[in-house]
Amino acid sequence: MLNYMKNPKFKVPKENQTLFEMQEETLDFWAKNKIFERSIDERPKDNTYSFFDGPPFITGTPHYATLLPSIAKDIIPRFKTMKGYRVRRVWGWDCHGLPAETKVEKKLGLKSKRDIEKLGVDKFVAACREYVSEVSGEWPWYIQHIGRWADMEHAYRTMDRDYMESVIWVFKELYDKNLIYKGRRSSLYCTRCATPLSKFEITMDDGFYREVTDPSVSIKFKVKGQDKYLVAWTTTPWTLPANAALAVDEKEIYAEIEIDEQRLILAEKTLPRFVDERVKIVKKYKGAELVGLEYEPLYNFLKSKPNDYKVYSAGFVTMEDGTGIVHVAPAFGEVDFVLGKEKDLSVFMTIDEEGKFVKEVPPWAGMYLKKADALITQDLKERSLLFKEETTTHSYPFCYRCETPLIYKAQEAWYLNIEKLRSKLIDTNAPINWIPSHFKNGRFEYNLKNAPDWCLSRSRYWGSPIPVWECDECAEIQVIGSIAELEKLSGKKVTDLHRPDIDQIELACTKCAGKSHRVKEVLDCWFESGAMPYAERHYPFENQKDFESGFPADFIIEYTGQLRGWFYYLHVISNALKESPAFKNVVVTGVLKGTDGRKMSKSFGNYPDPRATIEKYGGETLRLYFMSNPIMKGEDMNVSESEIQEQYRKVMQILWNSYKYFLTYANLHDWKPDQEVLPNDHVLDRWILGELEILIETIDKSLEAYDYPTASRAIRPFVENLSTWYIRLSRDRFATGNANALQTLYKVLTRFSTIIAPILPFTAEAIYQNLVRNINTDSQDSVHLCMWPETTTLLIHGTKDLRIKMEEVRTISHIVHSIRREKEIPLRQPLAEVFVAGMKYLKENDECLEILKQEINVKNIKFGNTPANLNLNTKTTDGFTVALSTDIPEELLKEGLLREIIRAIQNFRKTQGLKAGEMVGLSYSTTHNDIKNLIEEKRDEIMKVACLGNLVFSTEKSIEVLSGRLFLEISK
Repeated sequence: MLNYMKNPKFKVPKENQTLFEMQEETLDFWAKNKIFERSIDERPKDNTYSFFDGPPFITGTPHYATLLPSIAKDIIPRFKTMKGYRVRRVWGWDCHGLPAETKVEKKLGLKSKRDIEKLGVDKFVAACREYVSEVSGEWPWYIQHIGRWADMEHAYRTMDRDYMESVIWVFKELYDKNLIYKGRRSSLYCTRCATPLSKFEITMDDGFYREVTDPSVSIKFKVKGQDKYLVAWTTTPWTLPANAALAVDEKEIYAEIEIDEQRLILAEKTLPRFVDERVKIVKKYKGAELVGLEYEPLYNFLKSKPNDYKVYSAGFVTMEDGTGIVHVAPAFGEVDFVLGKEKDLSVFMTIDEEGKFVKEVPPWAGMYLKKADALITQDLKERSLLFKEETTTHSYPFCYRCETPLIYKAQEAWYLNIEKLRSKLIDTNAPINWIPSHFKNGRFEYNLKNAPDWCLSRSRYWGSPIPVWECDECAEIQVIGSIAELEKLSGKKVTDLHRPDIDQIELACTKCAGKSHRVKEVLDCWFESGAMPYAERHYPFENQKDFESGFPADFIIEYTGQLRGWFYYLHVISNALKESPAFKNVVVTGVLKGTDGRKMSKSFGNYPDPRATIEKYGGETLRLYFMSNPIMKGEDMNVSESEIQEQYRKVMQILWNSYKYFLTYANLHDWKPDQEVLPNDHVLDRWILGELEILIETIDKSLEAYDYPTASRAIRPFVENLSTWYIRLSRDRFATGNANALQTLYKVLTRFSTIIAPILPFTAEAIYQNLVRNINTDSQDSVHLCMWPETTTLLIHGTKDLRIKMEEVRTISHIVHSIRREKEIPLRQPLAEVFVAGMKYLKENDECLEILKQEINVKNIKFGNTPANLNLNTKTTDGFTVALSTDIPEELLKEGLLREIIRAIQNFRKTQGLKAGEMVGLSYSTTHNDIKNLIEEKRDEIMKVACLGNLVFSTEKSIEVLSGRLFLEISK
């Protein structure tokens, strides 16, 4: 009798240990042994693989949409580390910009820029600094428990002086290249934050646009010197006091109609939207005939120019909405401003930076623009200039932080000239490897071709300063690119580049005797993000060699919104600065949404708590769930707890149980790995080893191609093959301690642990530590310090034929099982024979036929035609015809009953908490003579298989098994 489990070679997991508990142990091991740090330090410095990480905002809370990319960011660096590369992974924090400012304003009860100025810029900036210094304590827990390795201890912050110095250096470099200019343009503007915003900031996420209902008014503009009116349409009545021109399409036909003794002109195609079809058309004009017409202004609040109040031809006029005549207000429209600049029109600035009408517009002075809509409409109605008043519902942009409706507003700002860079941006996109590839010449290229000049300045406080000093006397410009330069020119020590400290540094003008002061704006925080590759290393002031060796980045990844965000800004600054792309390989994920398809929101309650999910299923389950999903191919997805649970049950639990199964029998038989390679004389051993090599090749090629789903999805079928096919069909061999079976399973598990290490780092480590490091102190301290295994090509090619044969075995097995179910014949009941036609690879006397016999529990497998005198049940599927004999002779009935008895005893052992191999005595009771006689006849076989030291008959009934036909009790 074996001495059960005394001093086992392999450690056995604690009873009922969860995956989460196992992962906690692994985290502790990694920390104590500094495995992450060693995974970098122990790789050669001259063989680097670089990765840029788009950092999260410093005070944000982790959620699924931040965990998903974090997992993806971990897998490739782990894989490349095992390929021998040195992969630096430093965490970063976004600190500046409106996200922080709006939070601090709310905290301090401030409602406008005026309130900030009243409080004091110094106090507000100090409050922002304090706010972002309070890093969310939840981040490290989440990052650790999803298995991501990142150096959070030495994280860079965009608010750090060194980072900001590199940012202003980038600005200076681009200015010196004549790529940055100060100009006036119309761009998106937030009246609450009182700052311009980039259109890309708003369009990068669908959530920044909402459906709103606005007034829809058609206004009559009287043609000068004639008794007729041009009818223009707008959804922003508040812009009408700023009207400077009207625009038409010179190629379209316009109709002059008569209504209530008034002559009105509008596009012929738009008439059905405004008038009855019976309306009288007095005259028709080609749009070109209207160009040059002068009209009387609606208002005369501000001084005009000679070219104002005329009709112009414009390409932006459409017939889809409105009247076909567009009201042009250069101060408040993107295309309006362009036309105004071209035609030298006035830019009537009727509102201030808070969106309130200026004093020069007395009827509505001090009133917020949207509140004035109805009053302006009423004024025009009373003056008989309102033709039609309705409402319209349309998509409208909102500020991404304070949720105020945005407007277009002409303003002076600093711009990066995208037009000068455009051809280069498009050219350098060509060598970039986009995953999925359609983004390359699709959405990203579209952005490059259509992006306007980049508005760099923000009229705010908490951010990197625009490093421009302007003379108070002659307006001469000085652009500063370093702290040393600023200290030299000012004669002052510079300790902080934030406002208001930087604002107080005065320079002597280089052109006159005047003094120069810094312009008040700060940089768009996306400029800081685009400068990340340089600034996080304090380049060029430090780390020049390290930077050059890692630029462009080998790999970056973010979601589709960053096609207009980080990906774009990295590309722009890199081309402007280095005339090259910033990255070589970029993975674009889809958008992650809640369980109901809406944006994930706590208020909606439409996603499971991420921490609870990790604690329940383990971080690796989340890794496998996300990485197997089409979201890693740029497709959107909804979070589904049921699908997370399925990965847990169908992969993680099955894998862990297979590992524990090996431990049980390896310890039971006091087995140790054989240093010699045992002959693979069993077909199942050769098959599973071949499947393992194919898996290695699949994961290797997929991760090299940044194909997360293919690599991750390959794990599940292999785990199923290992558990439900190899282990299940090899149970008798494991029970008897067959060395080949144990050596094969050991080799599979240890080799498997190395290839799943990038995707399932916790499980890989647990298996490796116990099966390899525990018994071989010469091995690497961690699976993550090992090199990636080379595939055994000969084994792959040598088992392809075997793989095809095994597929035939499984297909035929499936058909036979379905016949058994239909005829209600349990699998434990042996049958005499089966006839099979259609097999292309399996032949008579093939070793795989023994596997098939075992799996379908049929004594004989015959090929070809079936005899007509047998009771056969036939089914044809997938090109195979299977005819199963369901006549059961007496000896097979007895064999089936024996199997039922043995199975009942084995299940009874489990219910009594007995372990595999634990020897006990057993008493049985039955009133069925066939059962008693069979037990006595097969006593030795039953005792051996069921691990019994004694088996005796008893007249006392105990625990019922086999539907009342058999009772069992562990004997005293």
